Amino acid sequence: MKTWTTEDIALRVARELQKPEEDARLVLNRAVDLIQAELKKGNRVEISNLLSVEATISGTQQVKSVSGAEIGLPPARQIQVRVDENLRKAVEGGGAFRLVLVVPRKDSFTNVIAARLASARSEVGVAEGPGEARKRIAAEKPDLIVMDATCPEAVKVCEEVKRDKATSLTAIIMMHPEGTDPARVEGLRVLEDEWIVEPFDLSDLVKLAESELARIVEERNYFQQEIHFKLQTKEETVEYANEMIGELVRKSGLTDEAAEAMAVAFREAIDNAARHGNKNNEKRLIDVNYILDHEKVTITVEDEGEGFDTEIYLARGIHGDAVAAARERNAAGRVGGLGIMLMLRCCDHLEYNYAGNMIKLTKKLPGAK
Repeated sequence: MKTWTTEDIALRVARELQKPEEDARLVLNRAVDLIQAELKKGNRVEISNLLSVEATISGTQQVKSVSGAEIGLPPARQIQVRVDENLRKAVEGGGAFRLVLVVPRKDSFTNVIAARLASARSEVGVAEGPGEARKRIAAEKPDLIVMDATCPEAVKVCEEVKRDKATSLTAIIMMHPEGTDPARVEGLRVLEDEWIVEPFDLSDLVKLAESELARIVEERNYFQQEIHFKLQTKEETVEYANEMIGELVRKSGLTDEAAEAMAVAFREAIDNAARHGNKNNEKRLIDVNYILDHEKVTITVEDEGEGFDTEIYLARGIHGDAVAAARERNAAGRVGGLGIMLMLRCCDHLEYNYAGNMIKLTKKLPGAK
């Protein structure tokens, strides 16, 4: 008996339909993700001309034809359904989510927090210090990390989690000590998803954790990676941002040529944000959000400047007359139009917000429509 994997099926479909293998693989993997998501919600999935599948609380699987009749197989044949362990846990409600609590050192209060975060649908592990945290995160791939901001290397661990495609969609809640400003940024900081400042009621932390778990369940249906960071307007932090985005787009699934083009577009966008938007003022921040979904890479760059009227320069960039726009703006001591034309050529879609201080760059993955 041969076992057919999704990879085998995608390859066969591609050959029979004479379509690119990557297209077939992308569609099939996305279909599997959606089926799993619906089963986790308790819904029944009907696959035309084959079967209807429903996962139940008892852990049994009801399998029948879509019409309700027996599957048309010889008497000696039976259908066996083995459900993925993570799906089974999600349906049964026992240990569906994995949480890691990261603290500088374990104490009695640590156990109280862990106990409150644990539920019938959550398993909580405690990590003491950055070394143990990294080991637990790598081994368990948790759904949520609750981290004490006073833990050594807390900011670095947060960045490592978000930069790794395997853990990027893990939600992070940072617990900040009393008197600190969670929004403060020194250099470049990859941001946590949520934060809470001491003193706080444990019930508020539990509600925040539940909200984040509900969010990631939904977002995992659509996104593969997301990383949000802010940086001061300094030459070294801007260069670090360029290195980070360059690495992310290279690992995104874009072709080498497309990844290089997207990196060039981002370099132009963040350089404009630093020089023209923030006027190289180190007290001003640049906000960057990178999102990878199943079809495209999207990067937004926002500065704290006053913005500019983008429409005329976008139009000229699209029609290739950026030189005239550049001359006009340079004569007025403002941003030139050559950069806009460069970014238009490097990405599939470019748009500014109304104020003109935020730009969104989009590049499609191979096979995406």
